[in-house]
Amino acid sequence: MLHTRRVLLILFVAALLLQTAATIGAMFFLDLPISTGWDNEDYIRTADNTLAAHSFSVENAPPFRPNGFRTPGPLVLNIPLRLLSFKNDIAAALISRFVVFLAGLLCVIIAAELSVGKYALLAGPMFILSPTTFYYGMLAYCTELPYAVVCGLLALGAVLYLNKAKGGGAVLIGLSALYALYLRPAALFVLIAYIGSCAVVAVFTRQGLRRRALIAALACLFGMSVAYATWCYRNYVVFNRFEYSTVSGENLLKYNARAMEPFLDGQGKEELSESLNKYPIKLQRYSGADQFVLSDQEGKEGLRLILKYPKAFLQSHLRGTLESTFIFRPEALRSRRSVLRSVLVIAISTAHFGYLVLGTLGLVLLYPTLNVAQRAALVVIVSVGLISVLTGGALYSPRFRIPLDIAFVVGTANCISWMRSRFLFKLRKGDRPKQIPQALAPTVENTF
Repeated sequence: MLHTRRVLLILFVAALLLQTAATIGAMFFLDLPISTGWDNEDYIRTADNTLAAHSFSVENAPPFRPNGFRTPGPLVLNIPLRLLSFKNDIAAALISRFVVFLAGLLCVIIAAELSVGKYALLAGPMFILSPTTFYYGMLAYCTELPYAVVCGLLALGAVLYLNKAKGGGAVLIGLSALYALYLRPAALFVLIAYIGSCAVVAVFTRQGLRRRALIAALACLFGMSVAYATWCYRNYVVFNRFEYSTVSGENLLKYNARAMEPFLDGQGKEELSESLNKYPIKLQRYSGADQFVLSDQEGKEGLRLILKYPKAFLQSHLRGTLESTFIFRPEALRSRRSVLRSVLVIAISTAHFGYLVLGTLGLVLLYPTLNVAQRAALVVIVSVGLISVLTGGALYSPRFRIPLDIAFVVGTANCISWMRSRFLFKLRKGDRPKQIPQALAPTVENTF
């Protein structure tokens, strides 16, 4: 057992070193956009402007007007990165490997708490090497890396509190929910799923576990409510609108409604084109005083189109969900076509699908071995992951599978443990000497 754990620890370190080497190599040979690109530049400018006391702005020149699209969560990682790296991309990439390590370590703890055994150590390197973490972990300033950590903390909080009734688990759930919503507005759906799945657990369980499930739901609700109310108040003070972000309006029209185009008839395509031309401003980098007014208008227009063409919306949303679940093709690999990128997409998508298959099999094998509280925690973790994938929809982005990959790596580690135990059992069974039937066993008389 000690030898196995030593090997697994070596694999953990090797996976972290491999991901680090791949990040540095991608920066030099594939022009990995650590500090360039649409999202990265926004996060960096916001951090730099906050450090310089300009304001929470994405602008790179005065008057540094405030922005209603972004939320403050990314600053928790990005401000230390900008200070410690001295704004150097390589240094930022190396420093952020600590966050990758933390995400992997959380998966190990979750697997151990779910009784995976000594192979719980395998969940760490498996998570680091999963396509979502391996790729998005390279982008030091984006939200995917801290989001993987906060999803791991939410999952760990569920396991600790539901299974062991540790008060620290409830506190962890509340703080993680608060930071998750600060980090990414789309986390609202994930947190609602967390609350809903805890409520379902409470309905189908009794006594102590029911009480713990309800407290876990309330802790998540409290953290989410604090984040939502405080940032809405900020926007009320700055923009005179008690709303959380302009992301929702932008996404409804520019992403969800736009994705319906392949499934619309001629008249529908024309109507969609007119709506998109009517709102040409990209709110992501727009800093006008009417940001929330435009967001509300875009949201209403996008919702009108979705309700008018529900079949096209469901088709596009389902297609995006299935693609992001089974195929790993982020924007960087989708936008540039070459033989190398096609090979990369095929190879990484195979691994992406492999995690789904092995993870699902491992979770099915693990579930019967757990106690009632552990099963409830696993149900919460998987439910949150599934809802996260469904919310991605028309965005076609595999990053929405990050919460589900936490469950998949736990299942994969358990599946590998099960397959190895079955192999060793058959091997030992085959090495046993065959027993001679008693009727044919030699006696003392006929031996001599």
